[in-house]
Amino acid sequence: MIMNFPVNPLNKTIMKKLFILTIFLLGGRLAMAQCINFTNYTIAPSTFTAEDEITMTFDFTGTGLAGETNLYIWTWANKGATGLTEKVGITNTDWGNSPEIAKLTPAGSPNKFTYKFTGTTMYELAPGQLKHFQFLIKTKTGSKQTCDSETKAFDPLVFIPNVLRVFPARVGQNDVVLLNFHQDLATTLNEQRMEPVSVTVEVFDNTGASAGAPITLPVKNAGAKLWKAFFVPTRSYTPGAGKKFTHFTYKFNGTIRDANNQPVTVSTAVIDVPLTDMK
Repeated sequence: MIMNFPVNPLNKTIMKKLFILTIFLLGGRLAMAQCINFTNYTIAPSTFTAEDEITMTFDFTGTGLAGETNLYIWTWANKGATGLTEKVGITNTDWGNSPEIAKLTPAGSPNKFTYKFTGTTMYELAPGQLKHFQFLIKTKTGSKQTCDSETKAFDPLVFIPNVLRVFPARVGQNDVVLLNFHQDLATTLNEQRMEPVSVTVEVFDNTGASAGAPITLPVKNAGAKLWKAFFVPTRSYTPGAGKKFTHFTYKFNGTIRDANNQPVTVSTAVIDVPLTDMK
């Protein structure tokens, strides 16, 4: 004998809600899984402050965005930054209809694009209110998108002076590097008394070997006991096949007078600086 039991309307409602929630969560997981992994881009300069204009260069060859001719940036700043306000870019107006200000510029080759922006303008925050940013690239309607980028940090505008320092604080092998000697902060007699005339630089590659003979560059007096010199690693040295530069050393050279008033060559401490080619 088949017995029919009455169905509790409340149980039917609960089951219906659970079913809808399951579909919603599954849909969310599928949507997340559909983002396109993408890392083939560069940012120039490799280090920058929130007041510097940066140029992002993308190559979507071999990705799910290959062949797309209209692509747009979606970006945000300070996500997870303690004590700072999270802020979306002025490009983030409507996910389903990105504006022209968010559009990437074709770079002359298929699947290659560029995009330029300045942090303070993009996020409408003061330099001191910006720590880092992230982004993704999408089609105009958002039907295709890359996954969220890794965090890209803004260099602080302020710095702590040291006897010897470089600017920017993090440099890449193609960057213009400013070498500084703050003689007013020197603690050794030789560094305090020397008349700086040059700086010696030596670049090293990823094998640990020197990329070539050390070079000597002239220095300029910037006033107030500050001496400077500039150099670009890849303009002074050429990396060997399959190699890239990983760090360089530098020291300032000059003369002091001995007890007989004769010039004696002296140098500062040798400083080692890592080279980072940040994406």
